[in-house]
Amino acid sequence: MKERFLFFIIGMLILTMGVALIIRSNLGASAWDALAVGESQMFHLSVGTFVFINGVALIFINAFLMKKKPEVLAAISILIIGALIDFWLLIIFADLSPQTLAGQSFILLFGILSMGMGVAIYLQAKFPASPMDTLMVAIHTRFGLNLRNSRIISESFALLLAFLFKGAIGVGTIVVTLTLGLVVQFFYPVFERTLEKMQAPKGPVITK
Repeated sequence: MKERFLFFIIGMLILTMGVALIIRSNLGASAWDALAVGESQMFHLSVGTFVFINGVALIFINAFLMKKKPEVLAAISILIIGALIDFWLLIIFADLSPQTLAGQSFILLFGILSMGMGVAIYLQAKFPASPMDTLMVAIHTRFGLNLRNSRIISESFALLLAFLFKGAIGVGTIVVTLTLGLVVQFFYPVFERTLEKMQAPKGPVITK
């Protein structure tokens, strides 16, 4: 259990660092993060606050779609994600503002790499997934669509909201959408094997 908790915390730290870097690149964020940025600019609250608010709203939407009780533990995950995003954005990267396209592109790509690695690490903990990821499963379950089309619908819904709230939509949004899954897919088995090694019994078992 302690290994899973360690993976959860480390994964969350790296994941949210990646989110913050992508936002600071000023090239466009992922659909749900772009929405949070737009809401933040419109209502003058932090990005992390709206990540949490949107997540809580999705918990109830997902529960409705799946005809289940709201997954309360998922609120804890999204609260941690929101708080850590604000930590990176408002404290660590507060002065990060690349002025050249090369600098912006480097920050974007490093952010995608970090975000994908963080997702691959935190998923090993097998704790409740973020409500944003659960929405894809809820659409798949309720309407019988395959996961790919369910993902497209959930991302399109977020992009529509981000557009309405004048969120951080740009070329980076497209790059994140096309590459993040590949990064997660690459790192997931690496950290899966790492966790298995950490959980393996230490030394020979002596029996009498």
